[in-house]
Amino acid sequence: MGKLWEFGLILILSAALSVTFLGAAETLFPGNREVLSQGETCILIDPGHGGSDGGAVGSCTGVVEAGLNLQVANYLREALEREGFRVLMTRQDENALAGTKSADMAARKNLIRGDYVDLVVSIHMNKFTDPTVSGPMAFYMQGSGEGQRLAQAVIDRVTQGVGRPRRLANPGDYFVLRVGSAPAVLVECGFLSNPKEEQQLQTDSYQQLLAQSIAEGIQDYLNPAGALVPQGTPRSSGAQESPLPATTPGGGDPAGSVGAPANTPLPLGL
Repeated sequence: MGKLWEFGLILILSAALSVTFLGAAETLFPGNREVLSQGETCILIDPGHGGSDGGAVGSCTGVVEAGLNLQVANYLREALEREGFRVLMTRQDENALAGTKSADMAARKNLIRGDYVDLVVSIHMNKFTDPTVSGPMAFYMQGSGEGQRLAQAVIDRVTQGVGRPRRLANPGDYFVLRVGSAPAVLVECGFLSNPKEEQQLQTDSYQQLLAQSIAEGIQDYLNPAGALVPQGTPRSSGAQESPLPATTPGGGDPAGSVGAPANTPLPLGL
């Protein structure tokens, strides 16, 4: 009788722990509880900024980066879900994840470090002191081979999608890239300091084009045999985007960053 009672107590405790764990996951990922029991590829999309941290501001129209990030991220989520991926978002509305910047970044770190996360894609808009600079960019954690492969697959598709010459992915040491173990890419969709691109980035059609191209790049990374640019292709082959000018930007990663090489404009709105 005593052993039966102990066994029953163990079952009750196990059930309670399971409910607690699932409840916590439901709080972090509303509507995505089922992901914990699925074996499919899970992609975490991080729309940069939110709340009082709006990020970069358009030079001509004053458009705020945070809203554009969320719009592209939502289109990306739709594109990935159509292909059968499990998709989670660090934020799903205009709000930040917490009341302060440090708490917001800590919450993003917890999500990025989730055991169920296979890939991380952070969406941002860029800004630079020279308004002639334009075009999408992709960053990976310096020293991460898988991160570099992911970022290059993504930027290959994005530059093709928007009709730009191929551009190399850039190494960096940004918070969202370094805090997790899953391969991660930070996509700068374009420059809000460039008048033409600032207008483009506000249109649904261009946002959808960016999102679809990012999704295709992710698929290329996961299926190298069908990639736009096969693995092993020299990155110096074909037309290339002209080198971007050297700069010392006025902003950067709030958690501290080493940044990209000297010939690359850094994202100002991280």
